[in-house]
Amino acid sequence: MNLPNTPKPKLLAITCRGNHIENIHYGWICAYDIKKGIILKKGNIHDYTYLRSTAKPIQAIPLVKKERNITLKELAVICGSHSGSKHHISILKKLLRKYKINEKELLCGTHTPLDQKSNYELMRKNKKPTVLYNNCSGKHIGMLITCKKAGWKTKDYINPKHKLQQEIISYIKHLSGTKKINLATDGCSAPTFNMKIIDIAKLFTNFNTAEDPAFKKIIKAMTTYPFLSGGKGYIDTAIMKASRGKILAKVGAAGLIIAISNGKALVVKVADGSQHIRTLVTISLLKKLKWLSNKELESKELKTLTSLTIRNHRKLKVGKIKILNYTKPEK
Repeated sequence: MNLPNTPKPKLLAITCRGNHIENIHYGWICAYDIKKGIILKKGNIHDYTYLRSTAKPIQAIPLVKKERNITLKELAVICGSHSGSKHHISILKKLLRKYKINEKELLCGTHTPLDQKSNYELMRKNKKPTVLYNNCSGKHIGMLITCKKAGWKTKDYINPKHKLQQEIISYIKHLSGTKKINLATDGCSAPTFNMKIIDIAKLFTNFNTAEDPAFKKIIKAMTTYPFLSGGKGYIDTAIMKASRGKILAKVGAAGLIIAISNGKALVVKVADGSQHIRTLVTISLLKKLKWLSNKELESKELKTLTSLTIRNHRKLKVGKIKILNYTKPEK
C-alpha cells in the first residue's frame, strides 16, 4: 500500500443516538462549473479516489461509437449498476441473444441480486444466481459487444493493456485533462481508475458539455430510463426520476456519487463509504446548489430516502443525523 500523502477530508455529517454522537462522517465535495470553475469544495479536492461504477457512462463510449443499433433501454442497463430485477434480467438476456454472447464469456463474477424480490424468488425456487445478476453484467456485455464490433479479442477484454481498456483510458484522460491515472481492479474484475477528485469533476463536466452524439446518447439513455440504470431505492435513479432527466446521477462503490447538469458536475465522496450519508449529503447539496426545485425535493422518490431521523426495527425514533452546512465555498 502506497500512501505518499495523507488524505485530507472534511467533516460532512454527524450521527447521534439519543443525545450523544455515535458516528462522525468525513469526506470530500467538489462542485465544478464549466464557465466558473470550482463553485463549492470541502476537503482536499486534489486527493485521489477511485471512480468505481461512476465510470460506467465513460466506459460505454467505445460501444456507442462502434455500434449504432444499441437501443436506449439496452444502453441504460449497460451504463448502470442494475439491481437484478426481472426487467433488468430480461433486457440482459435479449442482449446476449442479439449479439450471440455466451454468459460464460462475462468475467464479472456472480453475486445475489440486489433487488429483494428477485432474490426471494431465486431462494423460493432453490436456484443460484447467474452472472447476469451481477450489477456490472450490463457493462461487461457492453464491453464484449464493443470487442466483437471492433474485431478485437474477447478472451481477456478486462486486461488493462487490451485495446478496449486503452481506449477507455484515453477518453478519461482527454475529458479530465489529466495525464496521471492509477489503475486497480474493480469488484467486477474490470479496471478501475484512481484520480484526483477535482479531475473527476472536470471529467464529467466535459462529458456533459461536449458536442458528441455518443455522449449525448449515453446521457439520454440514462436519464430517460433511470430505473434501468439502477433500481428501486437507488439514489441515482431517484435523482434522475425526480428531476425528469434534468440531472444525470451515477453512484459508485465506497461512498462515491457524481451528478451532472447544464455544464456543471458535483462529486461527493464519503470517506467511510456510507451509502446513507452519501445520499443525505448529496440531496442537501442539490438543494443548496438549486439543481433541484422544492417540488422535486418533495417527490416520492426522494422523500423516502432522505429522512434525517434514525429509527430502530420497531420504527421508534432513536437518533438523528446532522448534515453540515455548505452554502459557501471553502477558501
